[in-house]
Amino acid sequence: MKGIRNSIFAGIILGVFIGIYLAFNMQTNVAVVIGVFCAVVSPILFYVKIFSKIDYTIKFEKINPSLIIYSGLANHFKNQIAVGGTLYLLNDKLIFQSNGINFTHRHEHIIYLNQISEIDFFDTIGFVSNGLSVKTNNKREQFVVNKREVWKEQIENISPALRNLH
Repeated sequence: MKGIRNSIFAGIILGVFIGIYLAFNMQTNVAVVIGVFCAVVSPILFYVKIFSKIDYTIKFEKINPSLIIYSGLANHFKNQIAVGGTLYLLNDKLIFQSNGINFTHRHEHIIYLNQISEIDFFDTIGFVSNGLSVKTNNKREQFVVNKREVWKEQIENISPALRNLH
């Protein structure tokens, strides 16, 4: 139901904007016809291509702000796609929660600090120094963060066992 509602809302907004734009650049009657057409057809396209694929059942863990040690905007690589969101460091885990813009790649990923065996850096696009790689049980999760050295330091401060791996 949410998908249909969002599709209709997005279609109406698109139709209104196209109608207004065309009203200034073309004849008004043509602008009205095209605007109405867009407002009717685009919700169907939006639903089929975008909103029908969203999993609205995914619920994110509620994070108490007082428990957050460090946080920042981040991208998490999921199926070789960088999904934007926020990375949180708590006293026992790292939590990534995707933001609302990522309709089809909405997800949450939790890594418990006691399962981390290695924290390393990598360069995105081969030369941008902003990648943070977290290895757990032979699985590697990759994040793009600002101040990756600070992230590593904060995680190691909480989990001294990680500091001794170097």
